[in-house]
Amino acid sequence: MKIKRGIILHNQFSEGSESIFINSGVIHHTQQLHENVNFNGIVFKPNFEKDAYLPKRDWRKLSVEEIKILQSNKKRNDSNTICLGEIPDDLKKLYQNLKLSDCNNRDEIFAKFRENEKTTIELNTSMANFLMTLSNNKPFKIHFLGSNFPNLEVVACDTTILPKGYTEKDMKFLGIHNDGTQYVSTYKLHKSGNRLTINLGNQDRYFFFINITLTQVLNMLKEKISIKEHEIDITNIAKYFFKYFPDYPVIKIKQKPYQYYIAPTDNCFHDGSTLGNTALDMIIVYFGAFQF
Repeated sequence: MKIKRGIILHNQFSEGSESIFINSGVIHHTQQLHENVNFNGIVFKPNFEKDAYLPKRDWRKLSVEEIKILQSNKKRNDSNTICLGEIPDDLKKLYQNLKLSDCNNRDEIFAKFRENEKTTIELNTSMANFLMTLSNNKPFKIHFLGSNFPNLEVVACDTTILPKGYTEKDMKFLGIHNDGTQYVSTYKLHKSGNRLTINLGNQDRYFFFINITLTQVLNMLKEKISIKEHEIDITNIAKYFFKYFPDYPVIKIKQKPYQYYIAPTDNCFHDGSTLGNTALDMIIVYFGAFQF
């Protein structure tokens, strides 16, 4: 299946389209072989939600036609565009001074910030200045500073529903999904803003997305089933789309250390990945309505 014109890419990576790949669609998690995660003395095989779908692994470079379909234009905005870029050198040096690469878990990451108060204060100021250049005077806020295990095909997991004292074996990964709350109409998700995610680790990580908005998804599903009868909303739209359109391609972005992406994650299917990595994945995420 060919990709449609929908979510576009404003690519400021120095490597250009060399960091972008495409595949032939998704596969249900039960049909994919999964390796054990083995890191820092913790070994487990990832579990998944019942309706989790994962990208097929037949990645290839984009064709000239596909690059043109994804290419951004003057109509780009915070709901239809994914922006790829790299943080300024002053921010990069401040993060490097923290030596986050020594960390083996989330607690150690937070400890680095507490132990280096002066650097942390400088970081907060510099980061605020940087984000203001992208926010167009609109408010933004930090969402979380977090980590993921290496060698995970997808990283998103709803830890808020897990029991107290849960272990890694209790985690169930979502697969390619959309963000958002059930109290928001699917047709209003284009108003939800976007998020900026920076790779603070010392290895490449990956960002998956499907380049159509959820309004486009609904319109495609209407050709197959009754939206009303199936009560399709933001909690189940991914399941139905992947059931009827498993061959719609997934785009994969290689995100090097200190590179960022800005994406309308409420308005498109997406996830992150650390597959093949051996070091802790570290990210910092901000919510806003960032412009490009």
